[in-house]
Amino acid sequence: MHSARIQQFVRRLQRPSIQADHVYISSKYTSRLFICEQEEVNKMIESYQKIDDKYALFEQMFLTIFLEQEVEMAFSFGLENLNEQQLKVEQKFRTHVGKFQRFITGIIDMLSKGVESSDQIVEILRIVGRQHGNVRTMSFTAEKWLIFKNVLLDLLCKDANEKVCGTWNKLISFMISEIKDSYLEHVRHARSSSCPQINSYRFIASRSKRLRPRKHSESANKLGRIEAGKVLDG
Repeated sequence: MHSARIQQFVRRLQRPSIQADHVYISSKYTSRLFICEQEEVNKMIESYQKIDDKYALFEQMFLTIFLEQEVEMAFSFGLENLNEQQLKVEQKFRTHVGKFQRFITGIIDMLSKGVESSDQIVEILRIVGRQHGNVRTMSFTAEKWLIFKNVLLDLLCKDANEKVCGTWNKLISFMISEIKDSYLEHVRHARSSSCPQINSYRFIASRSKRLRPRKHSESANKLGRIEAGKVLDG
């Protein structure tokens, strides 16, 4: 019975009406889905477009994270020991805020085009995940992703109604899930790539150890033959 319900749910997701009436994003990497009514997505896009100063919103997001919620992140970006005013004028901080603003704006623009941008959105999210994997000074744990999500949603939903907030929540959850999966995949690959070098070193080292006694044994045998010859000659 349980299996039948699952199959029924899968068939319902595969109906053509879903693609016709909903914005549908699916990941071929994780099989995760973002399914939402077109009207709800349109209202979410409108709420984003109504934000007068998007840079200020994302600036506040990173200020909250770096100064209050997760100070370790500031250290990883080389922005530790700076107060709010210093961060606001620090070029590295401003660049980071600007990049994130362009990232979110790009996702919203592609989302407005409907299902034809689904694969492109997923690929961009995967790229962002791999980029996070290159931050060697910090591990992006589930707790950090949750902090990021909550701070961002609080700001995006500040002047939005409950339904729009629900759409934002589904979108941000999908985005973070995809970024996180790509990040973890990148980290695993980086670790496995280093293993052949380690194994090669271990093989050479163990082989060297095996060869040393053999050389000593051959020398000892040679010396033994010489000594034996002397005895016979005597």
